[in-house]
Amino acid sequence: MNISCEEYDQVAVVNIDGELSQDTVEAFNNAVQEGLQDERIRFVVNFEKVSLIDSQGLEALLWLKDQCRERQGSVKLAALDETSAKILNMTRIDQAFDIYNGLIEAVKSFT
Repeated sequence: MNISCEEYDQVAVVNIDGELSQDTVEAFNNAVQEGLQDERIRFVVNFEKVSLIDSQGLEALLWLKDQCRERQGSVKLAALDETSAKILNMTRIDQAFDIYNGLIEAVKSFT
């Protein structure tokens, strides 16, 4: 599992390689906190390499959304596979986010 946060055109992109689950939420929150401390308010969570998302992972996404909303920012999701998309749909969390097919499309949507 590897979680990193990098900047593209003033958008913080959170790359997740592996699971977004109870075991990795702390690493996710730490990566996101760095972006928030650098006053980033626009985030894209890249799901291209996500193999699993559980309830703790869903809570982490909602927490990030709340943090950004408090700062007049937003979070968008990119490159969800079929399984992740179904989980977000079944929990109706997909309604809380703008979802894009690809990372570049999600980043460009902020302009």
